[in-house]
Amino acid sequence: MRTPEADMVDENRPEGRPRQTERARWVKLAVAVLAGVAALVGGIFAAGALFTSQATVAGQQVGTATVEIAADTVASSAPIDVDSLLPGDSESTVIEVANTGNEDVYYAVSLKTTEGGDEALEEVLQVTVEVGEQSQTQTVADWPSGVFQLGDPLSAGATQEVEVSIQFPENADNELQGLSTEFSIQVEAIQARNVPEPTPGWVVD
Repeated sequence: MRTPEADMVDENRPEGRPRQTERARWVKLAVAVLAGVAALVGGIFAAGALFTSQATVAGQQVGTATVEIAADTVASSAPIDVDSLLPGDSESTVIEVANTGNEDVYYAVSLKTTEGGDEALEEVLQVTVEVGEQSQTQTVADWPSGVFQLGDPLSAGATQEVEVSIQFPENADNELQGLSTEFSIQVEAIQARNVPEPTPGWVVD
């Protein structure tokens, strides 16, 4: 059965176009309003029409520290240089270690042999490194396997004397005659801040 409303004709509706319901008209109206608001807000921000303010704190600067160590024979001493070592003899030299960086460091002393040395001599010749009350003795053959770690940090700009001495045992036999070896002393430093406190003494690599 048709109702009177079904027979009503919308005079404003183009011929052949379906008649819009009231709900559809409200949906279209809401979409149009939202689109207009979005365009308005976007235009305001794009135009920078809101009150704003900005502050700057200048002067932030970052630089890195320098960890640098130097070592040399003190003026009153000389490098060990002996060609006629006899059983029971000893020789020594004094090295000055300087922290030339701008931060405190821990450092360790090691000995490196030069290729071509006589192994028989290196296995009996003893080398002692002494820093204050701390000291370490190893044979020339054993020294390259570790380092002598100092427990106290060396302050930036400070210096410290390291005594290095060799001892040729009194019981050395005739097979060691006419032999020779060479070695160098190395000092390695690491920053003292932000690292665990090292255990002083002999540390095997």
